[in-house]
Amino acid sequence: MEMHFKSLSGLLVLLMVFVTAVACSFAESFLPEMEPSYEVWAVDQSGTASDGTGGLLYIWDGEDIFLKDAKKAKPEIIDLAKAAKDANCDAPKKPHMILSNFTTPKASHVLLANVGSGNTFFIDIASRAIVGCVNTIGGFNGAGGTTNSHASVASPDNSIAIVANIGAKDESGFLHKIQTNYTSNDYKLVETLALDQFTNELGTAVARPICHEFTSDSKFAYITLAGGGLLVVDVGSADGTIPMTVVKVYDKDTVPGIGCGVSRLPFNKIMTNGESGAKGGDDFLYTFDTSKAVEGVFPNPVQIELPGEDTHGAVTCIDQKGDIFAITSMRVSNDVNFVDLQTNKVVATESMATSFSPDPKPDVADIVGNKMFIALRGAKPLSAIGSLESAARTPGVAVLTISDDCKSLSWEEEDLASMNDPDRLVTLKDGSEVSASDPHGLEVILR
Repeated sequence: MEMHFKSLSGLLVLLMVFVTAVACSFAESFLPEMEPSYEVWAVDQSGTASDGTGGLLYIWDGEDIFLKDAKKAKPEIIDLAKAAKDANCDAPKKPHMILSNFTTPKASHVLLANVGSGNTFFIDIASRAIVGCVNTIGGFNGAGGTTNSHASVASPDNSIAIVANIGAKDESGFLHKIQTNYTSNDYKLVETLALDQFTNELGTAVARPICHEFTSDSKFAYITLAGGGLLVVDVGSADGTIPMTVVKVYDKDTVPGIGCGVSRLPFNKIMTNGESGAKGGDDFLYTFDTSKAVEGVFPNPVQIELPGEDTHGAVTCIDQKGDIFAITSMRVSNDVNFVDLQTNKVVATESMATSFSPDPKPDVADIVGNKMFIALRGAKPLSAIGSLESAARTPGVAVLTISDDCKSLSWEEEDLASMNDPDRLVTLKDGSEVSASDPHGLEVILR
């Protein structure tokens, strides 16, 4: 159930930086002095302490990947348990989604949501230090909140972050609003919205938020849900004096599937998905017209059915003509779909399964230039697909090369940046011992 789509904003910045018109074909044209200026941040959510807390943050230099290859690139590895202790923060458990803020000309912080401990870390990108932490267990003034803080997302104006709290098993969840100041590193929980009141309209037994994204004006947030359906929230004021309010409910029949990531597209559109999960079923991609949201107009979304099982990571790609495509990873079936967003049609499907990675389980994704980065899950997943164990997994980050027309991919063994940790082992149902590593959250940081 975990994913966050990437907005095109970072891609557009990269276009300006590298002075090129083609987003998915320019990497081959780099001169030696023009190596890509970015970092790849990925999180291993498996515990590093005896009580199951902790986790590891891997950071690769894009130049290192570019000049060598992903397999040979050496990551910086940060022990999140130690980093939290140094910052006087509660220990993390299952560090899950990691997403950057929107300071200009480049992001200054990342937000790390810990889905097992209920806290959000604010990490300074330059220093790698945790400079703020907010625990939302119990919620603002006791309004409610569990350890299941799935995703923390910064608003485009950087005034707030909203935390999607899934809630307890078989119960509805919560949205938490954190007022943010990245200059002073001041982060304060100011509001909690309980979502159980919307189940009748949704047509679901519970309302459990998964992922979300803001409109470009930072006024609305589109919230996906575990049981299907989607909520549009007016986020109110940064200080919480004007509360969050749900202004539109899309029911589960209009937006079926386990909701997950949300992405801003050009021309006032939002893209989300509906995934089938580990049990299989129908998968969809949705695009919402947000152009008249301020007027209270919320049209039904365009629905695109996706081949394969369990759509999860997704990025956008621009071809030579300037057309926009979505590229989706199908986590359970190991496929990648290429979707033409002009025609709303799937134009190609390719498998990521290879001899060197027979069951990759592609998850959260990001893209820079013609390189698509995808987190590959571990042998014993800690979230969402925990029933699907396999010793054949290759936990790490796959670096795919996307074609100029945004319709195909290539990747080789040297394109796998491993996050395999031989020092921490876990036993599978078949008795085999394998690395406990279970990558999930991933973000490319432009530098």
